[in-house]
Amino acid sequence: MTTNNVLRSDDVRVLPFRVRPLPDEPFDSWVEALAAANRATIAEVGCALGLIEQRHGTAVSATWWMANAWATELTDAQAGRVEQATGIPAAQFQEMTRMQFARHAIRRTRNGRISVRCAAAGTAGRYCPECLADSGGRWRMSWQFPFAFACARHRRILVDSCPACGRHPRQVGHPLAVIPVPGQCHNRVRGAAVGPIASRCRADLTVDTDRIPASDAVLHAQRTMMRIVFTGEGRFGIYADAPQPAVRVLEDVRLLARAARAALSNDQVDGTVLGAELLDHLRRGGIDTSWSSSSTSAASAAGTAIAIAALGDSGRTIELLRGRVAASTSYTLSTPQVQSLIAASFGRTRRPSGFLQSAGLVDVDARERARKVPAQLWDEWTAVLAPGRMDREIAASALAAAVVFAGTRLTHAAALALLDAEAPVRQVTNVMREFGRGEHEHLALGVILRLVAYLDTHGSPIDYARRRNLDCGALLPDTQWRDLCSRHNVHPGAGRRHRHARAHLYRLITGNPLRAVPRGWDAGDVTIASETRFVGRIPEKLRADLNRIGDEFLAAHGIDEPLTWTPPLAQFDIGPAVDVPGEPSWPPARPSSSRIDASVGADGIADRYQAGSSTYELAELAGVSRQTVSRLLADRSTTTRRGRPPMHVIDERWLRHQYLDQRLTIGQIAALVGCTTPTISRRLRDAGVPIRSAGSASEAATLHPHPFAGASPLLRRTLIGRHTIERARRFLIAARHNSIRAAAAEIGTTQSTLSKQLARLSRDAGGPLLTAGARGRPMTLTPLGARLTRELQRVLPDGSVCLEPGRTSA
Repeated sequence: MTTNNVLRSDDVRVLPFRVRPLPDEPFDSWVEALAAANRATIAEVGCALGLIEQRHGTAVSATWWMANAWATELTDAQAGRVEQATGIPAAQFQEMTRMQFARHAIRRTRNGRISVRCAAAGTAGRYCPECLADSGGRWRMSWQFPFAFACARHRRILVDSCPACGRHPRQVGHPLAVIPVPGQCHNRVRGAAVGPIASRCRADLTVDTDRIPASDAVLHAQRTMMRIVFTGEGRFGIYADAPQPAVRVLEDVRLLARAARAALSNDQVDGTVLGAELLDHLRRGGIDTSWSSSSTSAASAAGTAIAIAALGDSGRTIELLRGRVAASTSYTLSTPQVQSLIAASFGRTRRPSGFLQSAGLVDVDARERARKVPAQLWDEWTAVLAPGRMDREIAASALAAAVVFAGTRLTHAAALALLDAEAPVRQVTNVMREFGRGEHEHLALGVILRLVAYLDTHGSPIDYARRRNLDCGALLPDTQWRDLCSRHNVHPGAGRRHRHARAHLYRLITGNPLRAVPRGWDAGDVTIASETRFVGRIPEKLRADLNRIGDEFLAAHGIDEPLTWTPPLAQFDIGPAVDVPGEPSWPPARPSSSRIDASVGADGIADRYQAGSSTYELAELAGVSRQTVSRLLADRSTTTRRGRPPMHVIDERWLRHQYLDQRLTIGQIAALVGCTTPTISRRLRDAGVPIRSAGSASEAATLHPHPFAGASPLLRRTLIGRHTIERARRFLIAARHNSIRAAAAEIGTTQSTLSKQLARLSRDAGGPLLTAGARGRPMTLTPLGARLTRELQRVLPDGSVCLEPGRTSA
């Protein structure tokens, strides 16, 4: 013995004679069977099992409620001591307690007890006399809960009370100081004795005095109730698209069962499915329509059978509820489906946000859930859930916020703030207010709840809260985009494809909406619809490279996550939305390269050239020009063979002398050599000789300034060549107009001709004379142009030509 002669767990001895528990047997029934087999009291067996402390062989602190406490819940220490005494695993004993058996159907109070408002509260003490007879007086766990009302094995309604004393036989635990007799009632009866050994009923509970058969509908309802309790959820009838927790489903059944009993008492519902014997029994004794969980098993069977049948269809549920529930009653414990049907029974529609907020979810942390969801719901999910009449981008934000606030008391705006602080709150909340009108949208609300449960259970491999704040300003610059397109020989577009590609990457990485792209990206023409088309039509190899760039961007920021992830639609029995038809490929940037790839390939061209084929032969083989073959070989750094030797040998000093000193024109020199003018121009450029303007040296007279130039350096540079005075006059006319087109119209020439003449004048003057106009801004003079204007007006015969005020300079 230990100190103070008090028995501890280490002192529990192995029992020489043990009784093994039966399937579905409660712990207190097994203790009674063990005590009866050993002809011992409950207190003595409790001491032997280590459940009651003892001193000097006598139990201490043994009170009347202990048997009920063991049957409700065993601590790990208690279960360990029972295992030590019997050799039976402790986990098996803990499964024999009420808290474990109905763990999915129990709602606890703050101090850990079973709530009295819970649909599984109370120990009903119902029983099947035939099962008691078959098991030797040993009880079943399911009989001790209000949701048990029929025996499927013997197809009968359970008995509520002892036939002798008229009370529930197991409403209180077995007295500790009495040796139990299995199969007999242990309720106290009036007599001379008092205390724990007071007179007991001792009635034989296996005697069946009034057997009520159970119909198929009742047995189906009983099996359904047990399935809800064991699986922890309801997924039949109205719950098929959005399964609900067992606690809330049992509340729905209790509400509908009460409505069913009220309808049955007024003959407002068809009760033939219950069976004639059950109906006769109910009518003889009166049908209980109270909220109490202590209704008779017959009344429970009738109400539950009708309720389970009604829950198979929304219309039948509404009909059963209509006029039988109070409009002022709070139904927050019911499932969202039944809450909506209650509202429908009153002729009103329940708001989708209220439906989602009242979802029976446990351990809800909206901020943590917001980390698992992008600011706009995944495109695949939005395409399936969002109605066609709603803006896709706004609907995606509304659906993402709905996922966050489901099962919480957050408003839609507060949930949206966790995802996107800059979102248009009014537009998003208006979308959600309109949601849920049609049958498809009503089903979509249930799918959202299933998605929320999936995210809460499985989580997400992406932390969107971290990604939302990434700086993506340097993502996919234009040069990188063009390099990608060049690598795959696809046309990069005129800028629109680049904007779509960058916006697509931004959404993949951050999950943010398109309006949140970095400033300066010029993505005003990118929409959800246009991005969807872009993604559907982008070549597969280019898509893979874009994904690679996204992965590298995340790695550069120290994020080890997949680029994108979407909850699998297949797990929700949802098919994907219809894909946008796409093009097989983008137009190639270099069609000739595509023809080479389709024939012998770039590698084949290089190999054949090195094997001795000429560029002409390869060009004819591939169906391209010789220059294309040459460029391909140069791009691949292939050493090419020498071409033809130069046909004309021209001495550089001779060429300089003829062009600079003798002032011969390029055409005259070409005639002397016997070659073309482009050949002489090329040789002059190679020698570093500046080429004179066309026509400026064709006549000797054009080498000297016009007499009107006088001593002015600017005019001496400008008034040279043929038709110089005509160019000057046309410049003065152009200076008066807002555009070249208007000036050309006044002169009577074309815009291109006038532009060439003014360009020649600018070259001679040594700089630009006019600043080109643009939309909303007229053409203006440069400082050099204003200076030239003043000097020309001074010297030209028609110098009266003047400018409008304020048009002197840029």
